[in-house]
Amino acid sequence: MTTTFIISEAKLRQFTDLNDSVDTELIKNAVREAQDISLQRIIGTKLYDSILAQIDAGGGAAPVWTDANYENLVLNYIQDYLLYAAYYEALEAIYIRPRNNGLLTPTGGENSIETDRTLFNVKRQNVLNKGEFYAERLSSYLAAEQALFPELNTANKAYEQWPDYGSQYRSPIVFGRNARVGAHFQQAREAGLRITDSKYSQYPWGSNIK
Repeated sequence: MTTTFIISEAKLRQFTDLNDSVDTELIKNAVREAQDISLQRIIGTKLYDSILAQIDAGGGAAPVWTDANYENLVLNYIQDYLLYAAYYEALEAIYIRPRNNGLLTPTGGENSIETDRTLFNVKRQNVLNKGEFYAERLSSYLAAEQALFPELNTANKAYEQWPDYGSQYRSPIVFGRNARVGAHFQQAREAGLRITDSKYSQYPWGSNIK
């Protein structure tokens, strides 16, 4: 189980509405789940483990970064994503407690009221939308700058997570070069599909149409 945290409890409290009454262990568990599951799925096990090792190398002080690219990745992309990914994971534990008489929202001490699922879902969806924005921002950065992080192209073992930062760009549609297909290609582009030439190897999506 991960005991190294890429984003601090203090930063999560500072930039969300999690107040001082929220239990520290609850926040740590939310950060751990967001890192281990959501973040690792995007950046892959190799890069994830590398970042944790660089943080651990600081011995509780400042991380010992391999180079400035890793520091920039964490401070300007990963932490922004984890802020909302961890908050999303924390919301259910904070606002909802399963009991014999249904789902209840704690109001202080042993007191609680019946949970308003509509309000809860609106709140969680709002956090999810922000998290998805920062997930796409992180993914786009890795797609464009993958040469800076050799771990992204390092062979994984079967039990390790392969980086999935390019999944939002992949398409099952392959375009050829004849006129009819070219017309469909143009329609797809006008419809907003993200398409580029395969000669641009830094992008995970592709097409051989210029």
